[in-house]
Amino acid sequence: MKPATIELIKNVLSTDDTVLPTDAQKVLKQLAAVNGEQKPRPGTIKEAARILDVHPVTVRRYAKAGLLSTIRLSARKVRYNLNEVEHLAQAGID
Repeated sequence: MKPATIELIKNVLSTDDTVLPTDAQKVLKQLAAVNGEQKPRPGTIKEAARILDVHPVTVRRYAKAGLLSTIRLSARKVRYNLNEVEHLAQAGID
């Protein structure tokens, strides 16, 4: 997909009030997967919280709400895709 097309889709998603933020994030994730953008960069909850400038509990809430996806390394080890975290930090939460 051409970069101009992706930018157009991002603009439509950000300006359309009928699209929920969680749905917009899902569409953007699918676009990234189809486009083969970046490989996941696993990071700890502390790293994600530092990037978002929030408490680690808030990062867990974002993941539970579907705004961030988790990478499970084991039953107790969870990592977050830092590419998604940075994108969320730039896009903001409404």
